[in-house]
Amino acid sequence: MDWPLASDYLQGIRQLLVRNRRDIEVETAGYLRSPQHRNYDIVICCDEKSAAPQAPLRICIFHGLASKGQAFSTARAADFLRGNTIYAVPGLYYANLLRNMGVPDDRIWIIGLTKLDGMERNILFAPTHNPQLSAIPVIKNRIYELPNVRVMLHMYTKNGDNNHHPEFRSHYPVYETDYSSAENLEWADTVIGDFGSIIVEAITLGKQAVQVINPDWMNFYLERKGLSPEEVQQLPEVYYPNRYAIQAHSFDDLYDLFHIMELGRSASRLYEAITSAID
Repeated sequence: MDWPLASDYLQGIRQLLVRNRRDIEVETAGYLRSPQHRNYDIVICCDEKSAAPQAPLRICIFHGLASKGQAFSTARAADFLRGNTIYAVPGLYYANLLRNMGVPDDRIWIIGLTKLDGMERNILFAPTHNPQLSAIPVIKNRIYELPNVRVMLHMYTKNGDNNHHPEFRSHYPVYETDYSSAENLEWADTVIGDFGSIIVEAITLGKQAVQVINPDWMNFYLERKGLSPEEVQQLPEVYYPNRYAIQAHSFDDLYDLFHIMELGRSASRLYEAITSAID
């Protein structure tokens, strides 16, 4: 039950309950049709101040990732703390906002955003091979911890025989070999690069571009190439990412970015949490 905006968020879990649980009678109510005359075992709503009735198991899923100063803020701390409502939040960051307000862990479920159920983000990791510019010394093999990631290695990383090349490729036992660079770019929603061309290509194509900053990158240009600091700032791989890309200095930066919310099967995670609670 909740206001009309909530339909996109609530229908996915309703469909799972109707299809999979013959022992549960499911009723839907809109904003102007509150079924207060019935006693419910489970109520699922979409706002922390919802008019939906109380129940032994009352679950609030959130209608969006922004709060406009209401949800996930102390403006409504009292609403989060009263009662026994379980809050099904999009991701860890949101869970921590509630924990900081005093909401206990047993009333917080991390499930994602049900409106986006089934959607995924295609992530392409395409580091260059130069040891002072490459994302590889920063990220190493942790890139596989990201969801739905495809690794595309530079040809020198795959085949080079300089001292660092064997170490670099040892981090990537699984990498893409069936598609060209252009095909990988077309597939990707997000491109993680460094100071190679592909980061500028991603920006040009309107992809989300993430530039991993190797801490030794400036020395490459100043010492090895003999450029002035002013000229370095005008190089395409510096100028454009500074203006239009997200910059990451560690894998933790990437992890935070790609776990703003849990993608892929939010309604299923919520369904599994509900059935675990009642069975």
